[in-house]
Amino acid sequence: VSTQSTGDYNYVIQNFTSFRYGREVAPGVTQTFLYMFVPSEQLAGGSRTFSLVMSLNYRGEDGTLYTDSPFNETVSVHEVDEGFDTEIFFMYVLLAALFALLLFGAQYLLSSAFGGRKGGRKPIETGTSGGIDYDYIPKDHLTTKKANGVKRD
Repeated sequence: VSTQSTGDYNYVIQNFTSFRYGREVAPGVTQTFLYMFVPSEQLAGGSRTFSLVMSLNYRGEDGTLYTDSPFNETVSVHEVDEGFDTEIFFMYVLLAALFALLLFGAQYLLSSAFGGRKGGRKPIETGTSGGIDYDYIPKDHLTTKKANGVKRD
């Protein structure tokens, strides 16, 4: 079983041949075979039609190989509407993120172009210039003690 282009039968779009039955059927007996297949997601969409062809290869009583096409019709493959399409959802998430980034960039450019910060910058404290006030430090911390530790060479 295969799908082919409706305009060119030599162009096979998808080949569904995945199982070979290899069963012997006695002459004059009718046999039914279950053949299940799943078309590719790329074939979905009702705007294009395909030719679905089932080719049957069999040997006659004398051993001659025959090929027959019991099913050869034009079909349309339709996509199942799931209700929630994750591809569309993530496309909208991406568009929302790009829009937010665009707004942030525009706000940054406009704020820097029209004056930036209104209050100006506050000066950074780098220390006192009037000396050190030792009144709040306990007196025992100010006295230097000799280290009673190990001598280092």
